[in-house]
Amino acid sequence: MYFDSFTEFMLMGKHGFYVWVAYGATVAVLLGSWISARQAFVSAKKQIAQQIELAERSAPVTTRNGEDAHESET
Repeated sequence: MYFDSFTEFMLMGKHGFYVWVAYGATVAVLLGSWISARQAFVSAKKQIAQQIELAERSAPVTTRNGEDAHESET
Protein backbone atom coordinates (compact mmCIF):
# COMPACT_ATOMS: atom_id res chain seq x y z
CA MET A 1 0.00 0.00 0.00
CA TYR A 2 1.44 3.33 -1.03
CA PHE A 3 0.62 6.64 0.58
CA ASP A 4 0.70 10.05 -1.09
CA SER A 5 1.84 11.91 2.03
CA PHE A 6 3.19 11.33 5.50
CA THR A 7 -0.18 12.36 6.95
CA GLU A 8 -1.94 9.63 4.96
CA PHE A 9 0.68 7.17 6.17
CA MET A 10 0.01 8.16 9.78
CA LEU A 11 -3.77 7.93 9.31
CA MET A 12 -3.53 4.54 7.52
CA GLY A 13 -6.92 4.91 5.88
CA LYS A 14 -8.70 5.92 9.13
CA HIS A 15 -7.18 2.94 10.98
CA GLY A 16 -4.03 4.77 12.03
CA PHE A 17 -5.01 5.19 15.67
CA TYR A 18 -5.49 1.45 16.16
CA VAL A 19 -2.40 0.56 14.15
CA TRP A 20 -0.13 2.92 16.09
CA VAL A 21 -1.61 1.89 19.44
CA ALA A 22 -0.90 -1.74 18.54
CA TYR A 23 2.68 -0.89 17.56
CA GLY A 24 3.13 1.14 20.75
CA ALA A 25 1.74 -1.65 22.93
CA THR A 26 4.03 -4.18 21.25
CA VAL A 27 7.09 -2.00 21.81
CA ALA A 28 6.06 -1.40 25.44
CA VAL A 29 5.67 -5.13 26.11
CA LEU A 30 8.98 -5.99 24.43
CA LEU A 31 10.81 -3.21 26.26
CA GLY A 32 9.24 -4.21 29.58
CA SER A 33 10.22 -7.83 29.03
CA TRP A 34 13.79 -6.86 28.19
CA ILE A 35 14.10 -4.62 31.27
CA SER A 36 12.63 -7.32 33.51
CA ALA A 37 14.95 -9.98 32.14
CA ARG A 38 17.96 -7.67 32.50
CA GLN A 39 17.09 -6.93 36.14
CA ALA A 40 16.65 -10.64 36.87
CA PHE A 41 20.01 -11.38 35.25
CA VAL A 42 21.82 -8.72 37.30
CA SER A 43 20.10 -9.91 40.47
CA ALA A 44 21.06 -13.53 39.79
CA LYS A 45 24.68 -12.53 39.13
CA LYS A 46 24.82 -10.68 42.46
CA GLN A 47 23.26 -13.60 44.31
CA ILE A 48 25.71 -16.08 42.77
CA ALA A 49 28.65 -13.81 43.63
CA GLN A 50 27.44 -13.61 47.24
CA GLN A 51 27.06 -17.39 47.44
CA ILE A 52 30.57 -17.89 46.06
CA GLU A 53 31.98 -15.41 48.58
CA LEU A 54 30.20 -17.15 51.46
CA ALA A 55 31.41 -20.55 50.27
CA GLU A 56 34.99 -19.30 50.07
CA ARG A 57 34.79 -17.85 53.58
CA SER A 58 33.44 -21.06 55.10
CA ALA A 59 35.72 -23.44 53.20
CA PRO A 60 38.46 -24.93 55.40
CA VAL A 61 42.03 -23.94 54.61
CA THR A 62 44.02 -26.99 53.51
CA THR A 63 47.74 -27.60 53.28
CA ARG A 64 49.54 -28.97 50.25
CA ASN A 65 49.15 -32.57 51.41
CA GLY A 66 45.38 -32.14 51.82
CA GLU A 67 45.23 -31.87 55.62
CA ASP A 68 43.18 -29.19 57.31
CA ALA A 69 45.28 -26.37 58.61
CA HIS A 70 44.23 -24.68 61.84
CA GLU A 71 45.33 -21.10 62.27
CA SER A 72 45.80 -21.52 66.01
CA GLU A 73 48.49 -24.21 65.61
CA THR A 74 51.31 -21.91 64.47
